[in-house]
Amino acid sequence: MARTKEFDENEVLGKAVELFRRNGFQSSSFSNMVSELGVNRQSLYDTFGDKKTFFIAALKKYGASSLDQMRRILSSPGPVRPQLLEIFDNTIMYVSGESGYGCLMVNSMIEQTVGDAETRALVMAHAREFEAVLAQRLSAAQRAGDLGKNKDPVALARFLYHSLLGLGVAARALGDRESLKQSSRIAVKALD
Repeated sequence: MARTKEFDENEVLGKAVELFRRNGFQSSSFSNMVSELGVNRQSLYDTFGDKKTFFIAALKKYGASSLDQMRRILSSPGPVRPQLLEIFDNTIMYVSGESGYGCLMVNSMIEQTVGDAETRALVMAHAREFEAVLAQRLSAAQRAGDLGKNKDPVALARFLYHSLLGLGVAARALGDRESLKQSSRIAVKALD
């Protein structure tokens, strides 16, 4: 007879995101996952398999959540610049929050992508999707006259994404919100 799952998978993945943000992949053992997540070891194995599969599931959840939030902001009415500033401000608040753990996607890029093709493919796919959503919004801004016709929406989207990544690294290393905010304002001026 099959055992009933003892936990809410979505809730546990949300907690795992924070665990991996704090400890990284290498320093997160299955033992500390079990104790911190309050889930039976066998239940974790039965649901996710090994630590790597669990990490990939948490990273996918994190990536989907960040894309959903960005899409929500960019789909609101109004000019694109305030929307971009909101994305930057939200990112700064999150990655430089009290925890100081930064962005799971950025942390994973730094820790995992050199030797791990699966994580590299996942973060690359996330990057391309993030850039595509930004480029679509910038193209719409261009059609609405909110962005100059001489601007390349794809190149701008890539620049803005790279700026967000840089803020994620700087937040983790330096944590100075005011300088991060100043840098984000300069990044958005690239639209002028």
